[in-house]
Amino acid sequence: MNNILTGALLSLFLVSCTAKKSFDPKEANRDKVESDANQNFEGDDSLLSEDELANLSKEEIICQQGPRVTQLVKKADFASVFALICEGGGPNDVFNQLIEGSYKGSGEPKVSVISSTTDENLVTEIVLGYVINVPMDNPSQFSSYKAHNIFADGVDTGSSKMVINVAGREEFPGRRSVEAIQLNYNISMARGASIYDVRSTEFNTYLLREDYRDVVLSTEHITDAATNNNYHLSPGLNIGIANGDGNTDLMFLSKLVIKERIDPSRIEAALTELNAKVAEMIHSHIVNSQQ
Repeated sequence: MNNILTGALLSLFLVSCTAKKSFDPKEANRDKVESDANQNFEGDDSLLSEDELANLSKEEIICQQGPRVTQLVKKADFASVFALICEGGGPNDVFNQLIEGSYKGSGEPKVSVISSTTDENLVTEIVLGYVINVPMDNPSQFSSYKAHNIFADGVDTGSSKMVINVAGREEFPGRRSVEAIQLNYNISMARGASIYDVRSTEFNTYLLREDYRDVVLSTEHITDAATNNNYHLSPGLNIGIANGDGNTDLMFLSKLVIKERIDPSRIEAALTELNAKVAEMIHSHIVNSQQ
């Protein structure tokens, strides 16, 4: 159920490191980012030009180029998710509030329920968002950490449990993606209640400006909706923004459309606490990998 992580949420992907091994994500990711930049952005009239992008702030690049890239690749419809954080070609109050509430490693991660509705047919739509602030010069380095690998041992809050397995990983799979990751989610407990909740997704990462590493966009979409008894849609965005002081903000947004769950409040609470645990795990993994 958790799409934010996806990226959890989340937005991008970490490397498992041994405890004592030195790790340099800049070196590990440099060739990949540079080799893919030109082939990703040639000849697409629907995209903003490099000259146009050069006049935009990082947030404006996300809000203006991001929807164009995701529409071009036709993986899923992410327009409604962009609309939650962008207005008039730039960031809105939700965007700014998520950044202001970023998790920096102390206290509890703040996961915001941006919206939550359930109709008479027990179709629930939940939108969750959070931001973590990590010691990384720019978000293009995030892919070198292979973040999703750390969830195979489980995300356990004490009352909710989830496992995310990496079913496949491909570099430069085409359609403008720097990397594609196939993920299988399994939530076995929600706020103390045993449940059967599984879904499969694909996680893709895109550069939004040629040879520019300060903004990276990742998307996640469900791949088994036709046969899934509970999930209808799950478009998610993971956005990385360098903030200029040697740190990067990683924003995770997830819109989940869930069918036939008779206790939507339990699902909402479980998703919220699972995402908070994911935020803590990703932050800790990045910090510890650099030691």
